[in-house]
Amino acid sequence: MSRIDLTHFGFTPTESLVYQVLLTAGPGTGYAIARAAGLARANAYSALEGLVTKGGARVESGRPRRYHPEAPAALVARISNDHGQALDRLSRELDGVAVPATPTLVEIESGRSVLQLISHDLTQASRTVLLLAPADAYPLLAPALRRPSGAGVALSLCASTPASLDFVAVETVPGGHSWPGMPIIAVMDDQRATVAARQGADVRGHWSTAPAFVAAARLAFERFRMPA
Repeated sequence: MSRIDLTHFGFTPTESLVYQVLLTAGPGTGYAIARAAGLARANAYSALEGLVTKGGARVESGRPRRYHPEAPAALVARISNDHGQALDRLSRELDGVAVPATPTLVEIESGRSVLQLISHDLTQASRTVLLLAPADAYPLLAPALRRPSGAGVALSLCASTPASLDFVAVETVPGGHSWPGMPIIAVMDDQRATVAARQGADVRGHWSTAPAFVAAARLAFERFRMPA
């Protein structure tokens, strides 16, 4: 099993180590976890309590206390939710700061990243949304799409294979277009855009506020809606 690193999400290196020990060695007392991790008991207990506080572990009542790891999928969901809320708060705070607008380009290197970027942009959209995404992405984007849909934002949603949502129509675009994988194109308010491609589980692309990039994304979206 490769080394688990949770430090990018607010966990300490010791908490990352102890979480991995909990997953591989199973639930245990603080003493047993300390021995398995090769840590002093004080350090192990501190890491275990940190994991409990941050949602990485659960603790049984009684004596001695036994610690259980949170399931990896549940931990990822919790981290995604917490970071999504933190990003929303940061966006609201930054919206109140007047700074000159400068074109920005951000590289996208994972499927989770592109979903988070598009979901965040959807919550900020106030006028128009153009979105072309794989059909299986729409259930994941549905919660974020409900907000602009309910607010009267003009939505143009497309997929390369049939997709459906219970609150808004998703158009199936014609096939035969040249693209390096499954296309992912999103344009919000004609101010920011995402252009990416998915090949298997691999997603690569870019997000930008540069006017030329946004215009190119809009043209690509419109081209996909026409026969090849």
